[in-house]
Amino acid sequence: MKPVIGIDVAKGKSVVQCFLKRNRPVGRAETILHTPKGFERLKSLLIELEQQSGFKPQIILEPTGHYHRVLVQYLQREAFEVILVNPLQAQRARRTGLRKVKTDESDAWHLGDLYYQEEDWLAHPLKDKALTDLQFLTRQHEFVTSLYVQAKLNTRSLIDQMIPGYENVFKDLFSKTSLNLLKACLSPEGIQERCDNLHEVIKEAARASRSDVWMNKKVELMRAVCEANPVTAIGFGLRQSLQLMLKILGEFQEQLAELERMIYEVSQTIPQVQLLESIPGVGTKLATVMVAEIGDASQFSHPKQVVAMAGLDPSVFSSGKFTASENKITKRGSKRLRRAAYLAVICGLRKGLNPRLRAYYDKKKSEGKPHKVAVIACANKVLHHVYAMLKKGQPYAL
Repeated sequence: MKPVIGIDVAKGKSVVQCFLKRNRPVGRAETILHTPKGFERLKSLLIELEQQSGFKPQIILEPTGHYHRVLVQYLQREAFEVILVNPLQAQRARRTGLRKVKTDESDAWHLGDLYYQEEDWLAHPLKDKALTDLQFLTRQHEFVTSLYVQAKLNTRSLIDQMIPGYENVFKDLFSKTSLNLLKACLSPEGIQERCDNLHEVIKEAARASRSDVWMNKKVELMRAVCEANPVTAIGFGLRQSLQLMLKILGEFQEQLAELERMIYEVSQTIPQVQLLESIPGVGTKLATVMVAEIGDASQFSHPKQVVAMAGLDPSVFSSGKFTASENKITKRGSKRLRRAAYLAVICGLRKGLNPRLRAYYDKKKSEGKPHKVAVIACANKVLHHVYAMLKKGQPYAL
């Protein structure tokens, strides 16, 4: 048996326990700080363990938020194999004992012991720099988008209190012209005083050449909103809140535009993105998310592993003579990959963009499957196709 080091990772430090073989620890658990000196101490422990056993030790740890990333990068840079254990597996390993003990030292021990219970551990692959950059950018885009959505909901409620009916003036309430017009209309007296000069106000807000037909239509709609507006004066708090939200919305729009530009530039250096864009209904955004979340496809030996990674695999329940016939998906895995696969199905089915997927959907519906069940089956199928495309390096074939 190869030697192993079990590591329980925390913020700024880790607890390590060395093993020569199962149930044969080397010394006591030791705390290693996530500093250059701490990493050098960890390296010396690995070298000592290699000298004692004659084999290069492996490292097994449980991913903990983002705290493990720096440690894993250091170990891979020093050419050590790192095994990342699913938190559910680590949790079950901790519950094998009868005594209720939960310490960092015991967690490191259980991780080391878990290593010897299985033989088919796969080392965590060294990520390509472009894929790592793409994952950070796509996740940041998702985070900023969620904040942007909340900001729009807050802004809409403030607009309803200040100018009821304003949302009927513009098709996109949060377009630059709409936001500029709102900024121009914010005054202590309210919007009524602007009604006499709406043409100039809207022209200034548009900041671009517009046709007379468009201008006259917006002036007419805005005048109708002004005449039906019961608000005669805007309170200080409401006015300041809306001004702040308009500023925040503008900043979010700029950040999202910049992130999308960077994502596009990085994606152009990754051939896998262009492959997935060949799937009907899958654009650059969905393709980049899929590639960023899946990473190196060579780490998977079967498409079902990709499906499980997305949490789209069905749960199984069987006890005695009973076997459940209605099983939900596990939802254990990357919610981003799961969402991307779902959206790929919705976009592919819309207007029959993907005939191959439409035929599979119709087949499931003819079997009596509900709409959502058929869509999830299609998402499962999409990930099978994605796996095959990434493995073979071939575009999608209808």
